[in-house]
Amino acid sequence: MRSMRRALAGVAALVAACAALTACTGPAEKTIEYTQSAVTVHVGETLVVHMGEINSSVGTDWVITTKPDSAVLGEGESEYVSDDPDPAPGSSSDLSYRFEATGAGTTVVAFEYQFRGAVPDDPDEQKSAEITVTVK
Repeated sequence: MRSMRRALAGVAALVAACAALTACTGPAEKTIEYTQSAVTVHVGETLVVHMGEINSSVGTDWVITTKPDSAVLGEGESEYVSDDPDPAPGSSSDLSYRFEATGAGTTVVAFEYQFRGAVPDDPDEQKSAEITVTVK
C-alpha cells in the first residue's frame, strides 16, 4: 500500500511538472523567411517573418507596405536581434516582424527593403516580399 501511495505521489508530481512546463512555454511561434510566399498558422500562434541582417545605422531597413487585415493578423512589431550581448554602436542586427494570429481567415502582408527611407536606385538592391497568410 505504501509503495502504491509513493507511485501515485510520483505520478502526481510528474503531471504537475508537465503542466507547469506547458504553461511556461507560451503561445506557439512559426518562423518563416521573407522569401516565402504563403504560410498557414493557427489562431493564437505568432507568425515571425525573418527579414535578415540589416544595419539601421547606415539606413537599411524593411518596412510594411501592405498591412494585414487586423481581424486575421495583428499589425506586426519589428524585432531587432544581435548575436552580440553588448553590440557596438553601428553594428548589424537581424530583423524580424512578429504578428499574432487573431482570427480565422486569409490576409496578405507586404514588405519593401529601403535604404535611407527610400527604395534603392540600383535594381539589383531592390527587394520586396508579399506573403499570403492563412489563419485556421
